[in-house]
This record gives sequence, structure tokens and C-alpha cells, in this order.
Amino acid sequence: MNKVLVTGTSVAEEFLAPLLSAGFTVSNPTHLLSENELIEELRDATAYLLGGDEVATRAALAQAEGLKVIAFLGVGYESFIDTAAAKELGIPVTYTPGTLTASVAEFTIGQLINANRRLTQYTNSYRRGEREVEQKQRDLISRTIGIVGLGTIGTHIAGILSSGFGATVNYYSRTRKHDEEARLGIGYLPLRELATQSDALIVMTPGNDTTYGLVDTDLVSLLPNGTLLVNTARPAIVTSRALAQGLADGKISVAVYDGFYDGPEAAPLLQEFGEDRLLITGHIASLTSDARDGMSKMAVRSILNVMTNGADEHFIP
Repeated sequence: MNKVLVTGTSVAEEFLAPLLSAGFTVSNPTHLLSENELIEELRDATAYLLGGDEVATRAALAQAEGLKVIAFLGVGYESFIDTAAAKELGIPVTYTPGTLTASVAEFTIGQLINANRRLTQYTNSYRRGEREVEQKQRDLISRTIGIVGLGTIGTHIAGILSSGFGATVNYYSRTRKHDEEARLGIGYLPLRELATQSDALIVMTPGNDTTYGLVDTDLVSLLPNGTLLVNTARPAIVTSRALAQGLADGKISVAVYDGFYDGPEAAPLLQEFGEDRLLITGHIASLTSDARDGMSKMAVRSILNVMTNGADEHFIP
């Protein structure tokens, strides 16, 4: 078998050329595969470049007897790959660290500015012919911004907000980063204290079993009234109930999500809270040519590395 399965539409043909030159065939279905379709595609696959929203479940991996490597396009692999099953089955998984840091940080800060200055609201009201409804907003320098998760992207965001905007920035992370605190001039706070002291909260922690539901109704109740919430991580890190409660009681003035809840809880939220207070995009934070092309090159290189010598520098930690 020498088939490489590529899912999603982000990987341009030009970046798949090295696989073809190495003697592999490429299967690239452009629609979102169901679990059964993924199982069938993986039956005769040697490698899998996961660039779509498919989930490589235990059931799918267990039947992929010839699969030698999964190359994940991005960093948030926890939501898309049963890594425990992959490890048990001896299937190495790679990811593409560093390739989307700039794009996601830029997007997150852009959406923070959007929410802070009510740009979407004022753009829509102007097009409707509504005038003289504008109110004074605040500069970011007067905000105290909390970041939940200080990985590579969170650190980049903290640096831009602290050094570029002069904002007061604190963070919570499972591992305290003393060196980054000193370098960036930011503070560490326990999660509950971070909530009480942040009038803008950025959620930038990986989505997994330990972080889903991390921001719950109890935590949201600690926020100052009128807090801005920007969740560029997985929606489920903030419970839908916490979001609804925060928007209803004014703890959250504007919430920004990149990607939204998939379950039945989504519709009531969309119906109750309009576009002025609930800003949603479709998981596009890393949708730049710089980020996606960089991820594609790295993922393809990882597949070739594993298939050639069984090693790669980007195995998941």
C-alpha cells in the first residue's frame, strides 16, 4: 500500500507533489467524511494527512491496519484524533507547531478590537441608516486582559497586547511561565482570581478532557459586569450555559467565537442574542495562505520523514 489520504480542502495540489514524486498515490475527497467513510478510506492507506474536520476515532484507527502515520494539519489535534488509541495501535501522530501562531494571534486580537470598539455593531447600524447612536468606547490600554492558556499562541497574544497596546495582561496556565512573565511584563493569577480581575477574557487553551467546561457558570459569575469574551479555542471550553448566563445577566457584554457549539444548545443562543453581542466566525482564525501553506509543507514533510526513516521532529508531545 502506498496511498496517502488527505482530508479537507486546505492543502493545495502543489504541496502534495513531493508525495507523488516519492511514489505515493493521493486520495483527497473534498467533502467531510463520516466515520464509516473514513474507515473505508483508511483501510488501504499508508499515511493520513488530517486537514479537515474528520475525527480519527478508535474505531476508524483500529481497522486501518496499514496506517503508518497521521499528520495533523494544525496544533489542536486533541479534538480530532483519539491519541490514546493511536498510541496503543502504534500509529505515530505529528502536528505542525509554530505555523499558525501569527495568524491566530492576529485574528484573536482583531476580534478583541472589534468587540471592544463595537465595530460590527456600528457598521451594521450605519448601513441601516441609523445615526447618532454611537457611544464612547474604551481604549485597550485601559483594559485588564486575562488570557486562559499561555502556550505559544497565548504568549504571542500577551506580548502584542502588553508591548504593542500597553494593556495590563494577566494569565492563567496549568504551568506557570516565570520567564515569560519577566520578559513580557505580564502577571500570573489563579483562574478564579483571573476572572475577577479581567474585563476582557481571551480563551486560548487546547481543547481536551481537562479543559472542556473550564469556563463554567461559576467562573463567569465572577467576571466584572460588561466583560468582553473572546474564545478562539474550542467552543466547549466555555460551557454553553455559562455563555447564555453571562450574556443574559450582563457579565458578558460581547462574546466572540471562532467556531460554535454543534449541539441543540446553539440555536437558542443564536435566537436570543443578536449579532451585536454574539460574534461568530466559522473556525477561520488560521485561514491565511501563510499559515495553511506552512502547515501543508510541514505535514507533508513529516509524512515523508516517517515513511523514510521512521522519525520526525514534530511527533506530538
